[in-house]
Amino acid sequence: MHSYALGNGHQDLAQRLGIAQAASIAVSGSANSRILRTTLKHSYTAPPTLYVLGMTFLSRLEIPICEPENDFEGRWVNPQNQEFAHRWQTGWNQKESEQFVDTKLKTEVYSILDRAEDLMYRMLSTIDSLKIRGHRVLMFQQADNLYTDLLNDPRLALFDQPEIVGGFAWRATAWQADQEVLPKDYGPKAPYVPPDMTHPAVGHHQKLNEYLTNYIQERKLLA
Repeated sequence: MHSYALGNGHQDLAQRLGIAQAASIAVSGSANSRILRTTLKHSYTAPPTLYVLGMTFLSRLEIPICEPENDFEGRWVNPQNQEFAHRWQTGWNQKESEQFVDTKLKTEVYSILDRAEDLMYRMLSTIDSLKIRGHRVLMFQQADNLYTDLLNDPRLALFDQPEIVGGFAWRATAWQADQEVLPKDYGPKAPYVPPDMTHPAVGHHQKLNEYLTNYIQERKLLA
């Protein structure tokens, strides 16, 4: 969603929906916990708002190891994807980040269903909290396919909500690739990224916004 906002995708979506103002609090490379936490944090001081959340990989995790730049973000960082070495708290270093990631990966081998269920309840709780306070929300998966073969498990049945696109099986990045949206060029030295997980190029949000606008209007999510 950071790349989406760089191309003013959020402003285009607001215009399509007749919403006067649009803003983004997305941060590149962050985790689902950060997405939900900062959405809730913002919502307690905001007027009635439509929150559009493009969720990220299930395996991303953040820890509070940075000296804060502001009160809104605090100390949190995802050591797998975010490079904030200049802000590490005293005593933290790259070796400790690598040890943390290695241990985290070992805990995840057999826990996909459990972690998907945990995320589901966090998303449901966020939806309930936002709606009861006058906000509206739309959530969808961006690229992760780690858990999709498990969505028929009864433990994940509650993903089937109007606020969660496709019961969390629909993947916006893969769908845009199928629509032949121009992909982002990561450069010749970048590691290989599968086409269904490659960000669209900045500014190429039109097809996604058309889809989201139709979804929001058909399900009366702004009512």
